[in-house]
Amino acid sequence: MAEYKQVLKVLYRIITPIHIGMGADISPFEYVIKDGNFYRIESDDLISGLSEEQLKRFYSYIESNNLIGLRNVILENFNESYAKYKISVTRSVVEKYDKSINDVRNQLLISPFIRSVSDFRPYLPGSSIKGAIRTAIINDAVQNEIKKIGRHKLKEFQKKLFDKKGHWELELVGAIVKTRGGERSDAKRDPFRVLKVSDVYLSDEFFHVGEVLNASVNERRGRVETVGIQMFKEVLLGEVNLSKPVEFEGEIRIDEILSEAKYKGIETEDRIEKWIPMALSKDYIIKTCNDFYLNEFKREREFFEFAVDMHDVLDKIGKILSPSKDEFVIRVGRFSGVTAVTVNEIRKPHNKKWGNTKNLFEGKFPMGWVKVKFLS
Repeated sequence: MAEYKQVLKVLYRIITPIHIGMGADISPFEYVIKDGNFYRIESDDLISGLSEEQLKRFYSYIESNNLIGLRNVILENFNESYAKYKISVTRSVVEKYDKSINDVRNQLLISPFIRSVSDFRPYLPGSSIKGAIRTAIINDAVQNEIKKIGRHKLKEFQKKLFDKKGHWELELVGAIVKTRGGERSDAKRDPFRVLKVSDVYLSDEFFHVGEVLNASVNERRGRVETVGIQMFKEVLLGEVNLSKPVEFEGEIRIDEILSEAKYKGIETEDRIEKWIPMALSKDYIIKTCNDFYLNEFKREREFFEFAVDMHDVLDKIGKILSPSKDEFVIRVGRFSGVTAVTVNEIRKPHNKKWGNTKNLFEGKFPMGWVKVKFLS
């Protein structure tokens, strides 16, 4: 078993709203919005508390496929004892819920934030944080390779990587082995296996159900205009929303034996040193993340340059994002945007129209920005 030589305490400072979903939406049979609050319920619990007459009515609605009737049975018989958790709801979602609860054409689907199965506690997955760090490090490897070969060979380099499909990242970090049949990836050589990031449990007091809107910039009017389909999401709010710190502690672990063995000639019991081709360190994580994500924020500022109504929010975000010693910036979760999860110079998103719009929480707040500080 790996022995972790560096156990680094970190502080996550949530700056803008984050949404990391569970993979499935929930319908009004699984939640109720009442008095400005969202209640997640287990409908089986509520149904078991119905009277015989109410049950008869309920099953008649099922037989007749009367969805509006079923919604109203749940709404009329709800009380807080059936709730697994309660969070606040934005005014726009309350208004649309009240208007559409009796409209079968509106499914009123809500995407919940990822939560533990046993007690519905929300958490920030360590895998999401590690993925953001990985993107920044892979980007650094790509930029270094381009510098080495020269930009005049960029197209040739891009073609070489795209031809390798899913293997190009592993080749850049040395996690490819040559065989008689060609090349294959080798998970043992993936340097990111030395990096472990803990899940971070969160508090419901910082959560809201709100609407994510697809936004474009109307340069003539100098403002943002929102378009697109209805998207209700559970989000972790940030400091720019609440005007107070939203902070949580976690751990990042780096196995120094694995990450430094190749470079320092450290012998280990299983001689694993021969497998690790790239060293990871706290300083390297800080540098690569700040290089990549601060450039990404600069790109976001440029996108909203002519949207005067976005300038105050972006100024506030930029001020908080500015890193001090032992701090770095990442962007996590859905709606972070294509450029935050792909690598510069070899970006090839599936959506050919990417870059024309951005997703904003409540049509105002960019999503996913986090500042991380090493505490030890």
